[in-house]
This record gives sequence, C-alpha cells and structure tokens, in this order.
Amino acid sequence: MWWLIVTSVVAGAGAGRCARLTADRYVGPVGPGWCEAVCAVGVAVTVWADSGRNPVWILPGALAFWWWCASLAATDLCARRLPNLLTLPGFLVIVAFGVATGNASAAVIGGVLLAAAYLALYLGAPGAIGAGDVKLALGVGAAAGLAGGEAWVFAAALAPALTALAGCVVLVVRRSPPPPLPHGPAMCAATLVALFAGHVT
Repeated sequence: MWWLIVTSVVAGAGAGRCARLTADRYVGPVGPGWCEAVCAVGVAVTVWADSGRNPVWILPGALAFWWWCASLAATDLCARRLPNLLTLPGFLVIVAFGVATGNASAAVIGGVLLAAAYLALYLGAPGAIGAGDVKLALGVGAAAGLAGGEAWVFAAALAPALTALAGCVVLVVRRSPPPPLPHGPAMCAATLVALFAGHVT
C-alpha cells in the first residue's frame, strides 16, 4: 500500500504542475508551489480512501479530477474566469466516466439539476454568480451525483457556505465590505470534500 501512496504523491504533484501551467495560459504566472502541494496531498488522500474499492480507476481518475479542480480554482482566483475549454469538456469527461462505470444517469441528472439551480440564481439575482459558475455546476454536479444523492446535496449546500465564510474572513481582515468573491474554488472544494466524505463513510 505504501508504494501506491508514494506514487500518488509524486503523480499528484505532477498533476498540480500541469494545473498551474494550465492556469498560466489564462491568467499569466500563478506562482509555483500551491497547486502542486494541494494536488499531491489531495490525490494521495483520495487514493488512500478509495484504493480498496476502485483499484483500476482510482489513480487516473483522481489525477484528472484534481488537475481539473486546481486549474479552475487557480484561474478563477487569479482572473475571475472559468474558461469554457475547462468547464464544459470536464462535464463530458465525467459523464463518460459515468458511462464506463455504469452510472451515466446519475452523472447527467446531478449535473443538470445543479446547473439548473445555478442558472435560476444567475437569472434571478444578476451579479450573484457568473455564467462560468453555471457551466462549472454541470461538471461538479455530475461528479457529486456519481457519489450518490447525499454527496450531491452536501456539495450543493457546502459551496455557498464556503464562499460566505471566505467573505466573512475578508470582511474581518479588510474591515470593509469585500468585493465579489470568485465562487468556483468553493464549488470545486465542496465537491472534493463531498466525494471524500462519501468514500470514508
């Protein structure tokens, strides 16, 4: 087992570097270190938590998903952008993964439901979220849907809570109303937490 964890750390760091280079294409230099560290730890923890269930899919799946989330989070944090070339293909890849594992309907339903909720918020409260968040909701909703209804609900509820918490922290530090915060990182983080919680329970 130890060799798998070591391999996961090394491969995860590589995925993090790829995520940083991907974000660099959209926002300029992101800065080394944090993408690699986050992905190295995240991939290793994912593999450790799920290695007994999906030994064939777990490492490549974890690498791809952590790269995708880190790329989107870095891009949104640095430039308030969630590029279509990352959000929409990500949804299609997750659905394809669902097809391969026999859970295509869960992925599609999860993605469409979350995107519909975000679209309603986007149209009903202009400025609350961006169009990129609606597109990202397809992918993260599909990923959470693959883990089941409880994980989907948990991820959907946690994302706005994380953004609200970040806003409170910024408010305390700046002592003035914070500017609109990017929501994409919270969406990715909430989905990753929900997926991890679903695997260890």
